[in-house]
Amino acid sequence: MSVVSRKLILPALAMAVLLTGCGGSPNARYYTLQSSSQAIPAAPARIEYQIEVAPVSVPEQADQPQLMLRDGPGEGELMPMYSDRWSAPLGNEIRSALADTLTAKLGALDVNSLAPARDVPVWRVQANVQRFDMIVGGPVRLDATWRVRPIKVSGAAPLLCRTVIELPAQGNAVVGSLVEAQQQAVALLGQTIASAIESGGARALPASAEVRLLGCA
Repeated sequence: MSVVSRKLILPALAMAVLLTGCGGSPNARYYTLQSSSQAIPAAPARIEYQIEVAPVSVPEQADQPQLMLRDGPGEGELMPMYSDRWSAPLGNEIRSALADTLTAKLGALDVNSLAPARDVPVWRVQANVQRFDMIVGGPVRLDATWRVRPIKVSGAAPLLCRTVIELPAQGNAVVGSLVEAQQQAVALLGQTIASAIESGGARALPASAEVRLLGCA
């Protein structure tokens, strides 16, 4: 994004934040990281394992009811968008989006809120998000360390990886395009995690060129 464009957008956002605190508050807009276009897999002939996606931890500065935008890359100033809110706590949004992607990609059931079926193998997925940045005008950045751990899965091994995903924001909608980009980033993270489960914990494969794997152990 050009410097000129950023200079035009930032005052508009600042004015929107200022007006939110003055007079009547505008109606809140709610956003989710779950995709409405997630493919539904065909039922497998035999379910070999289930998945359990643990609660996701997120940085405190991003874990707010309102969307938090940065006015520049790196450690740019955070701007709370009081009228633009997550439909659920951010950690829950990311967990639900990851579970949607994993169940769609693998065809396995997510048993997070249920006891796993007796004697059915389970892959437990844990994710710790270090950065969840939405920069005005783009890009967005998702930096997460994650682990897949097999429970009663024969011949499988645990795998711990760090993944960094950076995507541009498309379109002219300042907030909406950033949310869509982060929605895509979480889906790519889920697809990368799915590749680790498909390999039995042997390796992970980046879901796209925008996904960087910074090492697995």
